[in-house]
Amino acid sequence: MSNPHDPERVETIVEKAEYVETCLEILAANQSVTRESFRENPETRDVVERRFEKASQACIDVARMLVRDLDGNAPGSNAATMRRLGGLDVLTDDTAESMAEAAMFRNILAHEYGDVLDQDIVYDALQDLGRYRDFLVEVYGYLDELGAL
Repeated sequence: MSNPHDPERVETIVEKAEYVETCLEILAANQSVTRESFRENPETRDVVERRFEKASQACIDVARMLVRDLDGNAPGSNAATMRRLGGLDVLTDDTAESMAEAAMFRNILAHEYGDVLDQDIVYDALQDLGRYRDFLVEVYGYLDELGAL
């Protein structure tokens, strides 16, 4: 398989992936907070919500770059872009669907706040960071298979 990604693109993808890893470390450090404490502590909620939003956006950016290089352009929605990575065999179908949900979650975080945002949804997401880890492993695996890393 030839590498359709130029070295600068790969470097940008790796930088964004490393940023996601940093966000995941911060999120993981907050996993031990109880649901009640999470609801009651606006600073913790702010950190968690913002890191989820930023990690999700970085994953979306990576997905859009990969799909553009492979297909010429990315679908109109972020969720569709993630699903397209599944169709291109960069991600497994399960990870693609899970990351499509993460893309929709990012939109909720970006556009809702305060009392409108369901804190239980955010807390539940905090307890399961696996989809982001799976995304990173599969993207790195794809790039490695191409010999791009």
